Amino acid sequence: MACKDCQTIRRPENGPGTLFLAPFLTHTYQTLQKRLDEKGLLVEAPAPGVLGVPVSEEGIRALGELLTQLMNEAEVEGCRAVFLPRGEAFGIAQLMETQPLSTLLSRLSSDWLMDMIDEERLSFHFQPIVPINNPGEPFAYEALIRGSMKDGEVVYPDRLFAQARASELTFHLDRAARINAIRQAMGHGLTTAVFINFNPTTIYEPSFCLQTTVKEAEKVGADPNQFVFEVVESEHVGDVPHLLRIINYYRDCGFRVALDDLGAGYASLNLLAKLKPDFVKFDRELVSGIHEDSFKQKVLGKLVEMAQDLGIQTIAEGVELVEEWQWLKETGVHFVQGYLFARPATPPPVPAWPEG
Repeated sequence: MACKDCQTIRRPENGPGTLFLAPFLTHTYQTLQKRLDEKGLLVEAPAPGVLGVPVSEEGIRALGELLTQLMNEAEVEGCRAVFLPRGEAFGIAQLMETQPLSTLLSRLSSDWLMDMIDEERLSFHFQPIVPINNPGEPFAYEALIRGSMKDGEVVYPDRLFAQARASELTFHLDRAARINAIRQAMGHGLTTAVFINFNPTTIYEPSFCLQTTVKEAEKVGADPNQFVFEVVESEHVGDVPHLLRIINYYRDCGFRVALDDLGAGYASLNLLAKLKPDFVKFDRELVSGIHEDSFKQKVLGKLVEMAQDLGIQTIAEGVELVEEWQWLKETGVHFVQGYLFARPATPPPVPAWPEG
């Protein structure tokens, strides 16, 4: 049974009505009340610490612009907010509806992203992951997301996920990405492994939040073992037991798991022994120029040795130079990925042997 909240995007209502604000600090509350009064707004105080600001026919967006001028960034992020249409009274029931003012305002400017998710205007470019000794034969492909505006403009991952984080839509975007990556990989007829990124902070309860992912694999008739779910942004994982529950759920369903960006920070290194992933990917910053950097060579050499001791297969990403590839080959890395072999593309490109 899937969780309906995972599949439904709550779009913010807009004026006329009242925007109720609960600043975190008393000082902010008093200062904001004074500044709004100076602007001629008839502010009410329906409960201690709460300000009710009238929203005109123009909607919240115009008021939001004013509030961001009257409050600093930290105050906007720390202020809880809820909008009620005209005629609805503020009460205890609204406490469950409040959200950071920064999130509410970001959602108002996220129609393009919510439409993109609802209409599944998400496409994937695929980049091959190749055996280090035989780079002309793909071992796997990584699915890399792109969004498409209604006018055809391409939206790249950095912008997609930055907007999703600001408006608390990462959980909806991540879910839509997983489903469409599976669907499109199978649509291209891929028979190799397929690496799909996922952010563990967007998954609350695996048995509910991941049901649609499992069902999509069943729907397209794919072997779950073909898919490798790649933990991204591991530096932001605070609840390791929860991440383990997610990893175990994926494995119980027959999927494999990879840990991304090993070497980018202590957190990913600390997760290695606890998660025991099937694959680890070395951070591109560590790989870049490694053939001429003795410090990087010592670090990556130890990471390769550690992974081998744990029985984990290794992948170096961001390989762009023949010299980098040759050094990695001599060090015992299993697979490589990067522009040296193929750029991400759709349909999935055939990797090429590097010249030289």
